[in-house]
Amino acid sequence: MALARRIGLGLASRGKVSDCVSWAERAGAAGLESVWFHDSYFERDAVTYASAVASQVEDIAIGLGALNPFTRHPVLIAMTVSALDEMAPSRIRLGLGSALPLRLGQMGIPYSPDEAATRTTATIDTLHQLWAGERLPAGKQGLPPLQPMFPPVHRVPIYIAGYRSPMMVVAGQKGDGYLARPAESIPGLRKLLRV
Repeated sequence: MALARRIGLGLASRGKVSDCVSWAERAGAAGLESVWFHDSYFERDAVTYASAVASQVEDIAIGLGALNPFTRHPVLIAMTVSALDEMAPSRIRLGLGSALPLRLGQMGIPYSPDEAATRTTATIDTLHQLWAGERLPAGKQGLPPLQPMFPPVHRVPIYIAGYRSPMMVVAGQKGDGYLARPAESIPGLRKLLRV
């Protein structure tokens, strides 16, 4: 049973929110450690599903896997995670990743694979600085700095989702772990680890 406590259930952000709450209840009853909501474009918002579970289900960790620093500003991510941590103390897990280039292109969001690791690293650094109460320079010259903000009460682990070797480096250097894709094979993972 100890192994089951470290296994989570990943759910797509589609269907009724109440169904996902029910799945989270069932996952917790089965002894799973966490339930993760994937931020899939052209579906529903993963944060909304996570919020519903945070407010209605106890004793299961809740993961956001993975929020995208190309579509969500680091300040917004910091605010979201801080609020979720208040709703579900010590149960929030944050996944960060750059999503599918196809989806970003469909939305007209500039993206290059080489920029994914850099943007993810910068987002992690910004999150830690904001949560530590630091004032950050404004994004536009001549404006006042970003104010310190309400940090999460508990330390929120950050997992990196990325299917390119540079993202694996970010996971090892900046993250608390790697968020594997569904049905990821050991040979596929070994290939990613070759930097």
